[in-house]
Amino acid sequence: MSRPAIDLETDVTRDRPLTQEEAKIQVALCDDDPSQLMLSVGGNWGVTFAELTPTEARAIATALEHTAVRAAAATEVSTDE
Repeated sequence: MSRPAIDLETDVTRDRPLTQEEAKIQVALCDDDPSQLMLSVGGNWGVTFAELTPTEARAIATALEHTAVRAAAATEVSTDE
């Protein structure tokens, strides 16, 4: 995998809600096909990869952005009360 475009360390829950562990989420171009993106989530259990087309990656990015905006708005409302 090429150098990650984003490298995010966060808590990830795998299999069961009680098994929250530190993990890393990475996004990079695929080495063997630079027209594809590689999304990986890794932790003590290993790494899970997903190859994405640019269209799929944009759909995920849009969903993350829209959900983050809604979460930020909800946070602002709850702190105003």
